[in-house]
Amino acid sequence: MNHNDNFSNCQEGCISVFKQKNVPVFQNKVYPTEGEARSAEVAAVELVQSLRSGFVFNKAFNPDRMNYDIHYQNEQSNSEFFQAHLVSVLTLLKSLGIENKKVLEIGCGKGVFFEIMLKNGIDCVGFDPTYEGNNPKIVKEYFTEAYSGLNAEVIIMRHTLEHIPNPFSFIHTIAKANGYKGHLFVEVPTFDWIIEKKAFWDIFYEHCNYFTQKSLGAMFEEAILGDFFGGQYIYLWADLSKLRPEIPQIEILSAEQLNFDTQIEAYRKLLQEKEPIAIWGAGAKGSTFLNLMDPERKRIQYVIDINPLKQNKFIARTAHPIYSPEILKTNPVENIIIMNENYWEEIKTLAGGVNLYKL
Repeated sequence: MNHNDNFSNCQEGCISVFKQKNVPVFQNKVYPTEGEARSAEVAAVELVQSLRSGFVFNKAFNPDRMNYDIHYQNEQSNSEFFQAHLVSVLTLLKSLGIENKKVLEIGCGKGVFFEIMLKNGIDCVGFDPTYEGNNPKIVKEYFTEAYSGLNAEVIIMRHTLEHIPNPFSFIHTIAKANGYKGHLFVEVPTFDWIIEKKAFWDIFYEHCNYFTQKSLGAMFEEAILGDFFGGQYIYLWADLSKLRPEIPQIEILSAEQLNFDTQIEAYRKLLQEKEPIAIWGAGAKGSTFLNLMDPERKRIQYVIDINPLKQNKFIARTAHPIYSPEILKTNPVENIIIMNENYWEEIKTLAGGVNLYKL
């Protein structure tokens, strides 16, 4: 099937959505020393919306800069809430008919969800160059057309498509390699939630694509769409034979919807009023928030995270130190901003009587 990638380009014009200079290239990298953290690579984010397709993407993104190494830590499965989310994803996939099917997972990361599928009797093969384990079913490479003989019945991409330039062409690559047969399941963060919350802290260099339910579904003639994880993630289930040759026009977002200035000022005021303060969450949201709101490390004392691989390390560029929740016993603060409201109940239990604020 020939296709016209009119999705993520500005050939017929684009409007500016959001700009930020000198953001870390990798929001999910943490560093063993302050010096290494302050020397972390930076780049510009320039979100634009295509006037042809309505799709939002980072015009300044350069895939050649994406060098994933041992400092990259994006695993969330230390959280019981996130573990429950993974179970809900598998339950959804089972309801869609994944059982007794040959499954291919592209971008399986550290292999956590992949191993859950294996334990549930799913016949699967995975691809990810950042995989650190030794499961022979996972190939430590990017998926390409060279693997066209796999003939998968279901292809899964969880938190992968937002990292890939020209996502519509990439899905066509996958579909072609699979003979335009089988079903595709995609899970990505949603720009719908970012707009609703004015969540400037959820815009990262690593994410070159920002999908809404409409733009995700527009790639197919028909698809099952939905949201989960507190509305922060959306999913798509579609037959690869229904992949469109080009994208129809998607709704253009208004200037009011795309204005983050009021929210940024509100949090600057909060930081001024609530010192001493810490944040909870050393992931991409926390890194982005710190680099925009406290780049000189003057207002926020430290970061708390339950992932032991992040503890006693430092945030990219700002070099805020990252500690376990035990830090609250030896170096207490009166106020904590929670970077992801989904973990509110989990954090409230660990934080004791500290004043908590949701983003």
